[in-house]
Amino acid sequence: MDTYRHFAQVYDAFMADIPYEQWAGYIDEVLRSYGVPPGGLVLDLACGTGTMAFLMVQNGYELIGVDVSADMLSEATAKMYEKGLHILFLNQDMRALDLYGTVDAVYSSCDGLNYLLTEADFEKVLTNVALYLNPGGIFVFDLKTDSKYRQLGDNIYYDNIGIASYQWKNHYNPDTNINEYQVQFFFQQEGQDKESISFLETHYQRAYSTEKVIDLVKKSGFKALSIFDNYAYNPARSDSERLTYVARK
Repeated sequence: MDTYRHFAQVYDAFMADIPYEQWAGYIDEVLRSYGVPPGGLVLDLACGTGTMAFLMVQNGYELIGVDVSADMLSEATAKMYEKGLHILFLNQDMRALDLYGTVDAVYSSCDGLNYLLTEADFEKVLTNVALYLNPGGIFVFDLKTDSKYRQLGDNIYYDNIGIASYQWKNHYNPDTNINEYQVQFFFQQEGQDKESISFLETHYQRAYSTEKVIDLVKKSGFKALSIFDNYAYNPARSDSERLTYVARK
């Protein structure tokens, strides 16, 4: 997958402000409250470079990580060896999920499901997750909202993340609910001349209304659903920027 081909090299620095530990603690609390057994087998869907997966291993779970980007998984595997941990990383498209057996819980964090641009793809992923969940299994996932994308709007953002600087051109179409962002990175390659390198990647995400998500979840084999504001236990609000969904098979 080309989308993260270069981005994988700077992804962790780019995402340094994400409260991964808080999110992992929240997911851990949710799973325990729903009876997911200690040491249970958990799938990290769209695991990226594995940061959340490593935290969940530290919380006592056995992890499988799935991501469509081989480059992101290469970064995750290198980090895994450095940490002396063991996680089964699988290079798969979540729309064609193929596990070796069932799991006790699944989570997808950091707007991984926003990359599903059609309702058919979203329903397919939900159906796949339900297929590989044990009876009573839990699926925790987050989604950026229309409110968040409207806030990003048609703007250009700049920042320096230490190892690189970047320019982010954002465009949101509220009619299609598709958010497009072009990110161009500039960084110095190590070497005698420290050659300057730049690369551009374009990403597309989609906002889904809570009503649509509820409808798709019900169609996909889940029996219950709770919706919270951004990894907290507060109810979803009309201006929530990120919603956390908890579905039970």
